[in-house]
Amino acid sequence: MHFSITSASVFNVFFIPRLGSMIYAMPGMVAQLNLQADRPGELWGTSAQFSGDGFSDMQFEVKSVKPDQFATWADGARGAGAELDRAAYLRLQRQSSNVPPTIYGGVDPDLFQDIATMKLASAPGPESVNAGREISPGGKE
Repeated sequence: MHFSITSASVFNVFFIPRLGSMIYAMPGMVAQLNLQADRPGELWGTSAQFSGDGFSDMQFEVKSVKPDQFATWADGARGAGAELDRAAYLRLQRQSSNVPPTIYGGVDPDLFQDIATMKLASAPGPESVNAGREISPGGKE
């Protein structure tokens, strides 16, 4: 499987330990990654770069399946959900945590390039859960 990876705000790391080495996602850059699973299985993946509140929940399950099973899944996913367009992307830019996986039925063909070349404004990046509240040097509000 071939991946093109970028970031709209902070540095991050895409890592599926049993499939290969980690790769950085960086604003204004595109990293290329090829992964191959030689047999079906369920693998663990993670973000391997601290990136703010909710970081510890940035893990995901990877299912390695036979090519015909993947083709069936991909055919079912196409057109099944909302399109990943600029409006959907702007909603994804908002800080969140514990968000379940989402399947998009289509993707704006220019969106990735516009993010990678920073044609779209950068995402705001992590915000403290304590934003707007004054914290004393001892850590108490």
